Amino acid sequence: MLADRVQVQGAGQWQTWIAPPGVRVVREDGVVVPRFLRRDLNALSDAGTFQYVLPLAAADTLVGGIRSAGTNAKAAPALFDGDLGTYWEPLAETPLDQWSVELDLGRTLIVRRIRLRFAEDGDPFLKFRVLISDGIEIGQKHQRRYSRVGLVNQPTEGQRDFVFDVEPQRPGDSGLSGEIAQLVRIDALDSAGPRAREVSPEAYAQLDSADRGAVDYLRLAPGGRQLTVSQETYEALPAGEQGPVRYFRQEHPRLAEVEVYAFGDNIVGLTQREKKRDASEGGFEFLLFRIFTDGLYASWFPMPLYNPFDNKSWVEIDLGARYWLDRVSLLCPANPPLAYQVRISEGDLDPGGERVWAAFDPRRNPEGYQRLEETFPLQEVRYIEVRRLGFSGTQEEEGNLGEIQAYGEGYVSEVTLTSPFIQLSRPRLYTAVNWQGDTPPGTRIEVRTRSGDQVLEIPHYFAITGREISRQLWERIPESQRPPAKIEEVPGPEWSNWSEGYREQGEAFKSPSPRRMVQAQVRLQSEEPLQAATIRNLELHFEPPLVDQVLGEIWPVWGVAPGQEQEFTLYLMPKFGTGNPGFDRLNLRSSSSAPIEVLELRSGTDGELRGGEGRRLWPGTWRLEEGADEVSLLPPRPVNTGNAVYALRFRTRVFLQSTVFSAVLERQSRPGTAQQISQGDATGLATSQSLVVVSELGNHPLLDEVAVVPPLFTPNGDGVNDQAEIRFSVFHLEAARTIGVGIYDLQGRRVRDLSLREARPSGTHHIPWDGRAETGRLVPPGTYLVRARFATDSDAPHTQVVRLVGVVY
Repeated sequence: MLADRVQVQGAGQWQTWIAPPGVRVVREDGVVVPRFLRRDLNALSDAGTFQYVLPLAAADTLVGGIRSAGTNAKAAPALFDGDLGTYWEPLAETPLDQWSVELDLGRTLIVRRIRLRFAEDGDPFLKFRVLISDGIEIGQKHQRRYSRVGLVNQPTEGQRDFVFDVEPQRPGDSGLSGEIAQLVRIDALDSAGPRAREVSPEAYAQLDSADRGAVDYLRLAPGGRQLTVSQETYEALPAGEQGPVRYFRQEHPRLAEVEVYAFGDNIVGLTQREKKRDASEGGFEFLLFRIFTDGLYASWFPMPLYNPFDNKSWVEIDLGARYWLDRVSLLCPANPPLAYQVRISEGDLDPGGERVWAAFDPRRNPEGYQRLEETFPLQEVRYIEVRRLGFSGTQEEEGNLGEIQAYGEGYVSEVTLTSPFIQLSRPRLYTAVNWQGDTPPGTRIEVRTRSGDQVLEIPHYFAITGREISRQLWERIPESQRPPAKIEEVPGPEWSNWSEGYREQGEAFKSPSPRRMVQAQVRLQSEEPLQAATIRNLELHFEPPLVDQVLGEIWPVWGVAPGQEQEFTLYLMPKFGTGNPGFDRLNLRSSSSAPIEVLELRSGTDGELRGGEGRRLWPGTWRLEEGADEVSLLPPRPVNTGNAVYALRFRTRVFLQSTVFSAVLERQSRPGTAQQISQGDATGLATSQSLVVVSELGNHPLLDEVAVVPPLFTPNGDGVNDQAEIRFSVFHLEAARTIGVGIYDLQGRRVRDLSLREARPSGTHHIPWDGRAETGRLVPPGTYLVRARFATDSDAPHTQVVRLVGVVY
């Protein structure tokens, strides 16, 4: 926190921001990056980050990495450290049948190939095999079944890099590749020992003692045979029987790296392991969800049968954000479902508020395949739903599910980060929002804010199972077994809604201000799977407010007739703090383009104003400045003290379903500072606590009250009746819009374009025409068509009107 801004930067601060599980990565340099879903992943590279609990062994928490090593276990982690200069070397004195290492991926994946890389300064295993296991224990000894996926039983001279493609090991649909695996085991089957390679006597003499292998002394026997004898025997032989002496280098079997390549990141496992499930969840349904997403093929449970009549009983997974996916896999260890259906959704809702799903055709699995897959073009997916369908209609039909997995490639398409509550010592006037980040093509950063003054603390109480319960039930649990209560902080009732997005740096602060507390929300958005927006810091600039707090409310707010003159009263209640400079200008405008006629401004207590008394400020000592659709009231001197309520009576028209009145305070000595008045309880004379007026527009035409005044004019330059004014009113439209206004001759040719672009199109509009064409020359006398029109997204009626105007000289 700095003197004039809230600054968010550094990994420590960004880690405190709330985000859906698994969607963001905060780098050591403090840059926030959307998670990248990797394809063709070396699953051993991050195996150590995965923890799991064996089924039926709740106390045993295991970590991916080295499961076991029959020899030199201390060096075994070098097998996946990414460094070819480190290695695992079996100890020479260990029996060969213990030259084995078992690697745990920490989760179940579809493994496609395995690569072994031996050290350049060592030897490969003379013979070896590679095996995989899905992690399921069999028999009373809880052993695991391994399948061989690689075998080298003939020495390969000089080869140190071995790649084994993993083919499916169990029945399945054609076209599948890879196999379900959690464990990888490598067994050395043979060793050259002290006879790795024959060397010359000179080379042997230069070897270190640890590298010197066997020396074979050969006796020449009858028939040309050579027999190995001891050195002592060799030296006692006659010269004619002494054969060659062979020198060998000691074998150093050094396995440097093991790489186990899977389809990629299983995003179901990644997001659900990090997901802190809602505290109210617990019990049987929660247990099922955890089994289906725990990353272990070895844990499974029967799926509930989908009931199409009440649309119940299915498994739905919320990934927390949209990921680029092209594959959903179902892994079923025993008695898999005989019929099922998979649906995916981006998360969009239809007009009825229901989620929009893309449903794959129902699938039948009479063969009982244990690995089931749906593949599809790469697309954004947030929700995955799996239904077990009826096959035979019998109650004995089973359908077990072990894992739901999903794969793809690309950055999360939208990451939403929400800050903790940021609290200042006293109210401050927030002025602007800035950030630093990168936005490659197809990406963008959007920031939103909201503000308030207090946070509510809501306690939550839980049973031992994790299910939320009442405080009374919680207090009945023995204190030694009672889970601690969790305190949830939520915005108080006076907090604003999230603002519109800030798309450009330096934009003015859009939430109510001044306030003591603020929250920010950052969205990293991308339309391209291989591009990502990143952010490194965020700044919320602030300055001392003109007034600590100003509340405003308007009356009436209901049942106001659209397009009709209506008298309103705006009540303002400033609350000054020590050192507030106050204000010397009050501006008022509405979200409609309509003139405002000020009737009176008074100040006083509620009682004085109720009786029509109080101090009359305008007409009086205050000065009035009027614009086209804004009025300003200026006191003779700055207002910086007092506890009076201000009542501003005015007359205007409304043209929207909900018209927002905006009141702003300014101070001449603080140019560029504008303090927005916040809606709230300003007085007991009104009950709206709102600055929004609601009208019942119903079927009111969008374009109405179109007229040309006068309908006949003489643009001859004599100063009398020289121009016509095209008048019309627009209703309903809130967003900026171009209103097309054109002058046409009777043959339909446009002679003048008077169109205008309005940020606030709803309201009254007066457009003059001086009788001239686009060329600047006066049009010939005659009758002309005036057409006013605009386009809408829904092609609504009453958006075009034509009137006649006459030109004479």
